[in-house]
Amino acid sequence: MLYTFFIDKEANHKYDTYIDVKLPHPINIYDDEYLRIRMIDCVYLNNMYNISGLLQNNIINLLRTPYTYVDTTEMDIANDIYNSAYTPPHNPPIYDTLNDIEYIGGTNYMIHYKDDEIITGVDEFDNVFTGDSQVELSFNEFENYIIVEHLNTNNTDYLRQVTYAMKKTTSSTLADDVTFRLKVEGSHDNITYTNIPIMTADDELITFDAASQLNDIVAKYRIDLVNRINYKYYKFSIDGSLENTSILLNSFALNTLKLFTWPQIPYTTGTELTTNLVIPDGFYKASSYISKISQLFSPYNLSIVLDSTTNKVNITQSFVDNIKYPYTDPNGSISLDFPTANIRHNIGINTQTNILTPNTTFISDTNIDLINFKKIILTTNLEFQNKTHNEFIGGNTEETGLGNILFWINNDYAPFTCIKYYNNEEVSYRINDNQINNIRFDIYNEKRQKLPLDNMLIHFEIEKVRL
Repeated sequence: MLYTFFIDKEANHKYDTYIDVKLPHPINIYDDEYLRIRMIDCVYLNNMYNISGLLQNNIINLLRTPYTYVDTTEMDIANDIYNSAYTPPHNPPIYDTLNDIEYIGGTNYMIHYKDDEIITGVDEFDNVFTGDSQVELSFNEFENYIIVEHLNTNNTDYLRQVTYAMKKTTSSTLADDVTFRLKVEGSHDNITYTNIPIMTADDELITFDAASQLNDIVAKYRIDLVNRINYKYYKFSIDGSLENTSILLNSFALNTLKLFTWPQIPYTTGTELTTNLVIPDGFYKASSYISKISQLFSPYNLSIVLDSTTNKVNITQSFVDNIKYPYTDPNGSISLDFPTANIRHNIGINTQTNILTPNTTFISDTNIDLINFKKIILTTNLEFQNKTHNEFIGGNTEETGLGNILFWINNDYAPFTCIKYYNNEEVSYRINDNQINNIRFDIYNEKRQKLPLDNMLIHFEIEKVRL
């Protein structure tokens, strides 16, 4: 005997993950009979989003630790090199008359002062580290520079701010403005120097105009530098507007030079904050997927692009070192948390929590894959004589065990196409049930998650067979 069923899921279970077929009359068998089930055909509209809250693949957790930056600390060069009266220095200067450099050393610092002519026994250096208005150190751009050398190799602080002042030492009236700009460089070997940029343009600009008087001092305080490198040598010189032949070249002197450092870690860390970035439910292709994540990342100085060659994502936390005290950076440290296997599979990143390094591109482990379920699986609660075997990987917290599998259908088609199955091989399964009152079919993907397909038409048969 053959029992034939034609079922429309929308009739009673439109938004359920199952179809429960209640039989008008039980199907019973005698001892010399058994039952077989055969799925004849099935069709449904492929309208389930590939990115959705249902699949738990639409949330990226942004873990942010704020950094509160500390103030800089002045390098106490004056007390390290000089006695309490600031003169003479603790240790006798060393004179390099061949290169016209005078060396003045303390415990933690060594000063290299370059002048036009160094004479043994004649201390040319005036202590510019005190801020005393009487100080006048010869300092023009053609003949002079100062190098501050770190002697303490355990000191990991680095130069972050500088104060300097120039003093007019002539009573002559200026016909044109005279300008000076401080130039700061760093070196590890005192041979190759790297320019250390001034953070804000013209912060270092000093101008003397026609109204300037004898002994006038113009200072620039705590000029911020773009530097996070602990150089052993810091070199200071000026770029001025005076020509080498100007009679005013030596009419201006360096009055003050004060240096301020940051520690190796110049901030305190706050409490980690979690922000859920939610990708709206929808059908996404690679370009729209990356574009939407890029929009979500943008407020946090994050960018994401897709490598067209490898199909891997490249994620970068952009950081511009324009930090000025006081400042709290809400995006100090950023980690990306991909909470489910589904979203990790989609974006091609194997690890759940990933710490980003500023200005360093983080590259995914593998290509993106937005086909979230390649198969639709129909199972039943009927007891097969030969149970079906499966080995599927779970994708999220909704994963569960499967019953006996009647069939699976390829689902990797364009959205809103009809997916069809027809049992051409007339496969059927012997079942051990002696009485059937209802038949339940559950719908899964290959991630062991039940799916609430809102439409499905199925045609199946129960056959009673005599031994």
